[in-house]
Amino acid sequence: MNPAAFARLLEDFERAGVYHLTPGGMDALAQACAQADLHLIQIPLKETPRMADALAILTQATQCPAHEGAHLDDLAEMLSDFSWLPANGYVLLVEDADNLIASEPSGVQKLLEAFQTACHHWQGQEIPFWAFIGLRGDGVALLPMIG
Repeated sequence: MNPAAFARLLEDFERAGVYHLTPGGMDALAQACAQADLHLIQIPLKETPRMADALAILTQATQCPAHEGAHLDDLAEMLSDFSWLPANGYVLLVEDADNLIASEPSGVQKLLEAFQTACHHWQGQEIPFWAFIGLRGDGVALLPMIG
């Protein structure tokens, strides 16, 4: 998908959700976020097989002042309040999630559920909130691909 078409899609809060993104789509996503004036939050998880480490990286990437470290139980709440980070919308890019999925599949399922809950919250505000899970392989079977 070309960046201009991708940007138009990202602006549509009603279609926002949690999606699989292959490494080849990451550059187009960054360009589309810039064109759509959406805040891109990159969460690099390469070599991160533990959920506790992944949550610490996510907390740091969001610059969340209210949390010393996110926990799966309150992650959706944390992602539903970006009052310190005003933007037209938000795009999370969880990069290189393969190791985390392999080591903590049930934790990843809870993570995805938190992303989806946050997405529903932002849809109620008519603000796009997307979460893209970057994977080298075929991805998580339950995640759709964008396009």
